Amino acid sequence: MATIKNKAVEVDAVSGASPQLVNAMAGKTKICPHLQQHYDLPAEKKKHFLKTPEAKHLFMNIPRDVARVLIKGFLDGTHGIEMVGWDKVVEYFQINSRIIPALTINPGTYTMLEKMYHFEQVQNPIDEYFAMGLAGGQALRNRYDAVTNHAIFHVNEILARQENCLMIDIGSGPGRNGVDMCLRNPIYRNRLKIDCIDIDSEAIALGKKFTKKHNLSNISFVQQSMTNLNGRYEGKVDYGILIGVLCGLTRPERIGLLSKIKPYFRKGARLVGASLIEKMAYDDLLCAYILRETTGWGLQYPFLGELKEVFEAAGWEYEGYFMDEPTRFYEIGIGIA
Repeated sequence: MATIKNKAVEVDAVSGASPQLVNAMAGKTKICPHLQQHYDLPAEKKKHFLKTPEAKHLFMNIPRDVARVLIKGFLDGTHGIEMVGWDKVVEYFQINSRIIPALTINPGTYTMLEKMYHFEQVQNPIDEYFAMGLAGGQALRNRYDAVTNHAIFHVNEILARQENCLMIDIGSGPGRNGVDMCLRNPIYRNRLKIDCIDIDSEAIALGKKFTKKHNLSNISFVQQSMTNLNGRYEGKVDYGILIGVLCGLTRPERIGLLSKIKPYFRKGARLVGASLIEKMAYDDLLCAYILRETTGWGLQYPFLGELKEVFEAAGWEYEGYFMDEPTRFYEIGIGIA
């Protein structure tokens, strides 16, 4: 995209809009068919989503013209790019939210999770909407707790039969899960080595602050692509987690990624991977609509059970799954290398 810069503002040379706005309006990712089915529901079957406490909070605190266009688009099941006036909705959300512009630039950003895990306060009505909602502050925090608790259980099983354990957190952000695990289990400091793998330098810098603060020298950070680590880990990893990565990938992309990283793991090692499922769109369609139509984020909403097929197609055995109780928006699968 050709751009010109005017002081601190970068704009598209053709449209005059910011790259974030162009990105969000571009419809760059094909919509998940399961989500489209919910878009196509009659308006009467979607009105209840507008009556939740978080939705009421949002619409009471944004301009009426913005709320009116957003509500019409949602009830009609219209893609934002097809609506007159949708650019004003996107612009308002981009300017008045910290989460929306960050997701537009980088759907994998750790900054959204810091807020949804409630580690960082939100301070505007749009971000408060996400933090209050089922799909945001509730399901994501439940996922965090479920993954951390199961990881502790799994690592304890490994340490019961061997002296040390090598764990990798793929797409780790600042490594919150690993830090939490070690703080809750002091024995891990000497027996569990955790490598947090992410390409985001800001996430890694934040993670290093956490580990320094808590003197967790057993946690390291690897700023490298998750698909280019064969020389480092070939058959050495005892345990891994893959959280917040699969949700934006199509089925073929998921299979490709899981196939690529499988050689990192020793035979019999577990990998825990989380996948958003269709229930999120069923229970919190307004959030799904806002995320897609204001950021262009192509989240996928497969049915429960598809993750098993994906793991097995990538050459893993599938031990089973657990969920983000009680919201149950994520199938959190356990693959065996």
